[in-house]
Amino acid sequence: MKAKVGLCWGIVCAAMAWGAMAAERADFTTGEGTNGWTISATEFLSPTYASAVDRISLSYSGAAGGSATVSAITNGGGESPVATLSAAATAAAFDFPETTDFRAFRIVAQNGWTLTSFSAEVSSATIDAPGDVTISNNITGTSFDAYWNPVAGAIGYKVYVWTNVTVGASAGTQVWVETMPGATNASSTTRMSDQKFNACFEHAGWTRADKAGYPTGEDGTIRIGTTGDNGWIQTPSINDAADGMAVCFMAKATATNTKSMDIVVERVSGESVYPAGTATLSTDMQEFVVPLSEWGSGDCIRINSLTNGDRRTIIGTVSVVSGRTAGREEADYIINGRDVGEVTSYSISELPSVPVRVAVAAYGRRGAESVKTATQVVDLSNPDKVSMLNACPISSLTDWSYIQNFDSLASFDGKEWLNGTTLQYWQAWLDGDAVTEFKSGATAGMRKCSSNDVTCALGGLGKKGSYVYWGLAFTNDTEYAVKLSEVVYAAQQWSLQNSVEQPLSLSVLVTNRLDWISSFGENWKVCCSTAAQCSLPEGHPTPVATSVSFSPSKSIVVGSGEVLLLKWTLEPQSSGSSAMMAIDDLTVTFTSGFRSFVIHLVDGGK
Repeated sequence: MKAKVGLCWGIVCAAMAWGAMAAERADFTTGEGTNGWTISATEFLSPTYASAVDRISLSYSGAAGGSATVSAITNGGGESPVATLSAAATAAAFDFPETTDFRAFRIVAQNGWTLTSFSAEVSSATIDAPGDVTISNNITGTSFDAYWNPVAGAIGYKVYVWTNVTVGASAGTQVWVETMPGATNASSTTRMSDQKFNACFEHAGWTRADKAGYPTGEDGTIRIGTTGDNGWIQTPSINDAADGMAVCFMAKATATNTKSMDIVVERVSGESVYPAGTATLSTDMQEFVVPLSEWGSGDCIRINSLTNGDRRTIIGTVSVVSGRTAGREEADYIINGRDVGEVTSYSISELPSVPVRVAVAAYGRRGAESVKTATQVVDLSNPDKVSMLNACPISSLTDWSYIQNFDSLASFDGKEWLNGTTLQYWQAWLDGDAVTEFKSGATAGMRKCSSNDVTCALGGLGKKGSYVYWGLAFTNDTEYAVKLSEVVYAAQQWSLQNSVEQPLSLSVLVTNRLDWISSFGENWKVCCSTAAQCSLPEGHPTPVATSVSFSPSKSIVVGSGEVLLLKWTLEPQSSGSSAMMAIDDLTVTFTSGFRSFVIHLVDGGK
């Protein structure tokens, strides 16, 4: 290093906050803290610190003309001058960039200059892992969003995504095993006493959460947890350490589990607990393997049932193995430690449509990286369907027309309705709340209307004071402005409680926001309204339909980047009345795009 790296000279600067640091101090006036220093009449050599030094502070004195040279010594032994200090001041402080790894300092004095105290702030050698990764509901066949909790002292995070299980259960060398030979020594419905619990294990030193530990009636297995319990067991200390350690265990969920069947595997080292991985259980006993990215002699394994409600997990043989080279598969990374900076969420895209695994690690100012979070599995081959806010791109329309006959709803099995997903681009709202299911009977809400389970219409049942809205959005993703040319559909009356007409209206709104129906109470343009039929033949098997065609008398223009919202509103007008109406055979047509411009008329003057 040839240039000075200190950020401040001749004054003491405020320490910069970069996470947890250990302070090393020496007072040369009292001798306190000077053990490890090499001191002569003209030279002060600090001890070598275990971690990189982020900052040093010095106080000193000297006669006029006195001076000193400060040099920093790197982890590899290289020595570079840092600064020259004169006796004109009495203190100095230096902050060092994260790219350096200074471990010791040599100070050479001249002409009566003397050091009175020295302190160094040393980087922490470790950094905690982020909180477990949470996967958002915004999952597609090729992407998902990941979230995690911040870590004190972290200046950034790295994302890992891979496709395979990183270790196999049958490979490696077994260094520790527990078969729980005494697990059936008591009633399967009675919590085991300490004596019975300890009798289940050949190794001494197992611990458990209060009340967790029940025999199961199956040889070599134990049930941990029940409603209200913490539900964990912890191995004794395992005094083997090697590269590529992994914990293997047998586990299943009991048939009475009504909540999540995930359990968490943690590594316990002294007073610290580190996440190692998760396992999603079924009601069949199976083997799970969780790699341990770090392992120290004397560490323990904790198997933790963290579900809400019923916490009943059957644990069988637990073992720790080492040796990734004996058939253990290295991770097949899609994303290997992508540095995403100082954020706590990240959108991961362009992935294959297969099950993938994801974890996140934090790193500190000196580059030290934490262990990874517990692994989360995201199945992109069959992602869960979720509600979403979306709009049909106008550029995707054939002949500038959108056609929908709603017959795809015939194959829709179940009651759940997901905005933007069940029927792409379609949203439905009841009294200002997003609709989440199709209703039946006399309950107000959305309906899948069909008389033959082959052809369908989309509608709703409304009552006085309970309004149903449904519709879709278009986004103009072209560089041109477009016009709404025509909206054609069949308005269908499916039921009528009394003789009061119940209007089903169509409204439009052009906006620059895709907030949808509930966010806009004003500025809707009512295009047309179709009244319900006042009477239906007895046993009427099919709906009474009215053909509706709306062509704007005044141009409805959707500019580039703007959104057009179409919504149908069913608002019964009288107390005690209800009506079920639907729409079918919809066609929305636009006029092809045209460039827009403004003409300014200027009076040239005469």
